[in-house]
Amino acid sequence: MCRECNMKLDEDFILIREYLYDNDGAGAEEVSEATGVSRKTIIYLLKEERLLVGDKKGRSILRCETCRKPINTGRICTNCKEEVQQAIQENISAVKAPRPVKAEEPEEEKPLKGVAKLQIK
Repeated sequence: MCRECNMKLDEDFILIREYLYDNDGAGAEEVSEATGVSRKTIIYLLKEERLLVGDKKGRSILRCETCRKPINTGRICTNCKEEVQQAIQENISAVKAPRPVKAEEPEEEKPLKGVAKLQIK
């Protein structure tokens, strides 16, 4: 994001935050109408976990991108986050774990054709 767009996003965030301080529990549509900030920008800020809003009836406007359960902020729900973190930890542990060294098996002695075996006495 360019500097000007980032500054505009920060200004929009401040407008939304100030509105929500005075209007706790306002939904995204209400916030958008009152502040002039687009619904698209509000959704972006929600997904980036900079905002936490639902509608007046307590329904969320976002869904977990993994399991589709309703969420109020971010991209995935708490349960899916925990599953992802656990999978990452398991993979890290597997990579860090020393791999067992396979013992070299002695080669079988193959008879040599046309060569006499030497024996040491």
